[in-house]
Amino acid sequence: MTVKDLKKRGFDLSEHDGRSLRVRCSQCEVMVINGVACHERGCPNAMHECAGCGESIPANRKYCRMCG
Repeated sequence: MTVKDLKKRGFDLSEHDGRSLRVRCSQCEVMVINGVACHERGCPNAMHECAGCGESIPANRKYCRMCG
């Protein structure tokens, strides 16, 4: 996973310092479980893929505007 991928998923403060990847979010406390970065429940930055087309959308929606 790259910083670009993390930022697309809402981890807006993530950075790579040359040795390690630091996963951070400005709106919640991030937890990495078995290598998977997770937002706290209800975080406004949380993103996931649209069920129809795979576009990145807020976690509280199932489809993007084009599919929904």
